[in-house]
Amino acid sequence: MKILIVVFGLLAWIGCHEDPEIVKSDVYETEAVWTNMIASDGCAWHFSVVQGDSLINFAASDGSQKVIEKALGKVESAYSFTKVHIKYSATGRKKDVQCGWGVTTQYNEIDVLEMRKIE
Repeated sequence: MKILIVVFGLLAWIGCHEDPEIVKSDVYETEAVWTNMIASDGCAWHFSVVQGDSLINFAASDGSQKVIEKALGKVESAYSFTKVHIKYSATGRKKDVQCGWGVTTQYNEIDVLEMRKIE
């Protein structure tokens, strides 16, 4: 009986273990627009992706800044539309993005794994 309790305890412990590695099926690749329209009462830096008839917006995680700056250089402009090809994974979190005068909205947050500018 003690052996069964130990075995079931180990199975429960293994089942609850979280693996922080990104599963390959959770990585998406698409063309997007790295956009900042805050100067015209739009939203600050975010990605806009066309999916079917919809436009979906994502906010880059803080850890993605290095990947973005490596592909595009220092992010300083207040108004920009840059076409990019990105490889990303969803973080499962929401991130506040400033839109307009003192207003924020929440976009789904993504980790940008790779990015290159489309000419």
